[in-house]
Amino acid sequence: MIPSLPGAASAWEEFRPATCLPDECFCEAVRSGLIRQPANTWSSLAFVLVASWVAVRYFRSARTRPLSGSETGLFASSLVVVGLGSAFYHASLTFVGQVIDVAGMYLLATFILLHRLGPIWSVKAVPGVLGFATANGVLMVLQVTTPSLRRVVFALLLATALVVEWRASRAGRKWLATGAGLMALAFAIWVADRTRFVCDAGSLFQGHAVWHGLGALAAACLFKSYERDVAPGR
Repeated sequence: MIPSLPGAASAWEEFRPATCLPDECFCEAVRSGLIRQPANTWSSLAFVLVASWVAVRYFRSARTRPLSGSETGLFASSLVVVGLGSAFYHASLTFVGQVIDVAGMYLLATFILLHRLGPIWSVKAVPGVLGFATANGVLMVLQVTTPSLRRVVFALLLATALVVEWRASRAGRKWLATGAGLMALAFAIWVADRTRFVCDAGSLFQGHAVWHGLGALAAACLFKSYERDVAPGR
């Protein structure tokens, strides 16, 4: 069973619980109150920090912006949804939090695909946005109706996105490889935490929190790879 601290009645008990309950919500002990897993909750905000960094980089690089304004907004917004969605999920351990959490990850993976495949397939702005919204709507329905497939679907989406990105990237491949390496390390830590192979449930240092931090750094590496592709001499 997932560890719980004494008296861990939750402010979220009236909501539908996340499918990870009762015993698969990672290593961190479940606490009472509004924030049930504080380490996993607060570490999620690393994605919001990276989104802010992306916005600053965009406005400081007027001449060599790696993405258009709409693409930068979509990329940064996806990171914000990932961060806030993950924070809400770990704070509440509710099903709605789970859905928002995974939806953010889908947004990020589908953005990568849209950014690279859109120009190849000559997709205009409006059809591209409609396709992006439709794809994520379908993914949302899929994870609500078949939540057991959410991680498999995300893994397939992300793997496909990384292959497409690698084939399209040139000067940015070094940063892309760094990001992929960070994600591989993050996944190993995610597995060790989820299986409780390495676990101290009461500690504020959690493997899943490290997963969040490394994932956010990988997203920053992705943006750096975009920058290198448009300004190889930088």
